[in-house]
Parts: sequence; structure tokens; C-alpha cells
Amino acid sequence: MRRAKLKPLWKCPKCGARLVSKNLWHSCGQFTLEALFAASEPSVLALAKRYIAMVQSLGDVQVIPQKTRLVCVARVRFAGLTPRRNHFLAAFALQRKVKSMRVVRHVDYGPRWQGHHVRIETTADLDEELRAWLKESYDVVGMQSDLGVPSE
Repeated sequence: MRRAKLKPLWKCPKCGARLVSKNLWHSCGQFTLEALFAASEPSVLALAKRYIAMVQSLGDVQVIPQKTRLVCVARVRFAGLTPRRNHFLAAFALQRKVKSMRVVRHVDYGPRWQGHHVRIETTADLDEELRAWLKESYDVVGMQSDLGVPSE
């Protein structure tokens, strides 16, 4: 069974966000990573930059700082983070629920997606286990591989 080709992404002319359909609602603003982490300790911004590099190593990922969070987009949003004063919460979506003591928050988004939040305080938290979860999130959710439809 072959997958049907997904439609090309549309790029917002105002902010550059990649979206799966034209004029899809989104946070259309110009924010910086530095502004997002203005209330955080400087070490948290440095740690966030390492997390972003990890996410971008997975493939073609657009990183979009917003007013209160950062989102990571392949075809669709699949991961991100929310800054705190002395750490940040890494977020990612999977089709399954991860059962790990590292997951500090879980959100059920219905039958297709399960949201997960992991507290990141040190570089040791940016390990292979987290990278594997992010890779799965990128491959399945971000690239919409779960939407494969038999082509004729």
C-alpha cells in the first residue's frame, strides 16, 4: 500500500509560518527566543538552544517563538517548549501515552494524539530517551505519516 501525496504547505506571508492549509488560524507574530526567555535565568536559554538543536537534527523543522511558548513544526506542530524561571517544559505529541516518571504532565487530545511535558533542568535531561520521543513525534505527528491513504 502506497501513501497518497500530502498537499504542499502554505507559508504565511506575514510571519513565515508553514501551515497545512491557506489562511489557517495561527499566532501570527514576530517574537524572539530571547524575549521568550527574558524572565528565565540565562542558563535556561542556553539549555533551550540545545533542545532546539536536538529537534532540528530530526529533519526539516521550523522553530517559531511565540509570546508564551515555542513551537516546532514539520508539516504540523509536533513539539515545543514553555519557559520557566529556572527550567523549561519540553512538549511533544505522540499517538500513544508514554508511561515514564519524567513525564510531568499528560494531555489527552483525543484518539489521534497524546501530549507529553517533560521538565528540562540540565543538559543531562537532553538525553537519548528524550530524542527518541521527539523523533517518534516528528515522524508520526509532525510529518502526518498517520494520515497515509492508499493511492490508486
